[in-house]
Amino acid sequence: MNCWVLSQTMLKSFPRALLRALALALVLLVLCPLARAERPMPKSITLSESELTLDLAGEATFPLSASVTPEGASTNFKWTSTNESVLSVEDGLITALSPGSADVSVRVHGNYNVIAVCHVTVVDSRAPERLVVYPSSIEAEPSRHVQLYCVVLPQTAGSEVLYTSSNPAVATVSESGLLEIVGPGRATVTVTSTYSSALSAQISVRAEYGERIKEIRIAQSSLSLEKGQSAQLDVALTPTDGSRALVFASSDEAVATVDENGLVTARGFGLATISVTSHRDPGIAAGIPVSVSDSARPETLDWSLSLGTLMNVGDTQTISASLGPESSDTSCVITSSREDIISLNGDTLSALKRGMSVITIQSTYREDLKREIPVAVTDGTLAMEMPLRRTDASGISANLARIEAIKQCALDSLKQQNERGEMSGTEYRRRAKIVESAFEMYAFPWTVDQTVKYWEAANSENGAKDFQPGVIYYGLPYTSGTTHNRTYNVARALEQKRYLPVEGESYYLLNRNIEDYASGYAGNDCSAFVAQALWGYTIYKGEPAKTGTLYYDDRLRAYDDPAELRCGDILVRHSSHVVMFLYWVDEAHTQAVFIQQGGSEPAINTISAYIQDVSYYTDDFYRLRRLAYFD
Repeated sequence: MNCWVLSQTMLKSFPRALLRALALALVLLVLCPLARAERPMPKSITLSESELTLDLAGEATFPLSASVTPEGASTNFKWTSTNESVLSVEDGLITALSPGSADVSVRVHGNYNVIAVCHVTVVDSRAPERLVVYPSSIEAEPSRHVQLYCVVLPQTAGSEVLYTSSNPAVATVSESGLLEIVGPGRATVTVTSTYSSALSAQISVRAEYGERIKEIRIAQSSLSLEKGQSAQLDVALTPTDGSRALVFASSDEAVATVDENGLVTARGFGLATISVTSHRDPGIAAGIPVSVSDSARPETLDWSLSLGTLMNVGDTQTISASLGPESSDTSCVITSSREDIISLNGDTLSALKRGMSVITIQSTYREDLKREIPVAVTDGTLAMEMPLRRTDASGISANLARIEAIKQCALDSLKQQNERGEMSGTEYRRRAKIVESAFEMYAFPWTVDQTVKYWEAANSENGAKDFQPGVIYYGLPYTSGTTHNRTYNVARALEQKRYLPVEGESYYLLNRNIEDYASGYAGNDCSAFVAQALWGYTIYKGEPAKTGTLYYDDRLRAYDDPAELRCGDILVRHSSHVVMFLYWVDEAHTQAVFIQQGGSEPAINTISAYIQDVSYYTDDFYRLRRLAYFD
């Protein structure tokens, strides 16, 4: 079979639709170049703009369009810029880059003889042309301040300038142009545009002292001002025409300020001293006290809770606050630290679930005038009513009952863990002994027959921690200092007659007549209290128990997860404080009852049980530790 016959045979075997498609593709392949070739070249090109001005501070781009004649001619354009550092162009879109001028041209590929041109000028209205400064020169004594001003022209230009001094020993200048004359001499202040470092202006400064003074006197012996008032100091010099290079200062600018001319302005309640000193001779000075009163300042804040500080889940109660005097600003803000436990709607508290929230009442006028009231919420399953810090003799029975309820709740938490198999019987009995020991020291009411000073006056909070007659205290008192005084539990204190029973009463009396009482009353600090509870003694390897030693004590081990806390474990911060964990009070295990000797709360001077967020300690680098014996 020859080639012709073969090709005819093959064509007959192809479907007709496929043959038609192949034929059409062949025709298009042949005709498309002919069609392109037949599209005429333009005789002219016209641009939408022949001249443009673009501003870098505003619209820095412009879409330029081009049309051709005759209609239907080729539009295969080529765009160019004669200065690409000034502007660029792509498909007719012009972008301004820097001030200057350039031409944008457009041609058609295949015929560069036909061209259209647009002349473009690029400006920057932000660029300053001139700086005007005043004053242009300054002559003054050291200690004076002068505000410099700079006007940047034109007004559309960027106004930011930089101030520099050629001699900071004579004059310094701030970012805002406030010039301070520091010492005698000459200097030049240069003002430079931050937009164009080539544009600047200068101010000459000459500083000289006047005649040396021998004495400064203030005519007023004192000032009494109401907040917001001002008064001018009457300052006299010897000699009277001596140097006015004076420095005015206030000991407390929150109370009163004074400007360099001696104008005193009362800023807030309190007492301050305003002084005037010779800049040249600082030993020559004078000063007066300034007392500032504030009729809007409240001085007292009293509060009341209609039902007390223990609520049952579902209870509501009202909290009221009064500030005085009546002429002051008596507005206040009431907040709840745990809205999920106690929600607050105006002055109404709603108990939502078991736990503790701190209700804070704060003056809106004075941040430092506030009261914080811990309010516990119980559902009846746990002891949540914390014992009082102090009572009178009639309150002893009720307060000891509160202490006993806390102890029993702690012991119950241990028993439940033992019954659930989470704690061995040996560990249960050992931890229960720790609790019994701690609460033996706690459930010990006592008083004094005359004021007994706190162990150290510097720590007594101006006497607030001193022990007073007529007040019943619970737990051996806080003491520090000598090791001898920090080795007592109740049994040892009674054996040595450090405390004496009072006939017919349920409390003890601190014995000041004992032979070595001069060395201090018997008690413990926080670390001695914990050591007595854990081991029954405070001296180990010849060293007294301290927070530092408890932090590393080899009889204890550290762990990290607060969820592992068990009754009798301790939380200790090195060289600071130590507390003992008793039991959780909320289901989320974020709040717990702790027991401690002393503490950070104002006027605590004995043992106390209280509810606290565990994060209060863990966030403050307290270490969780338990007896290694339990491992």
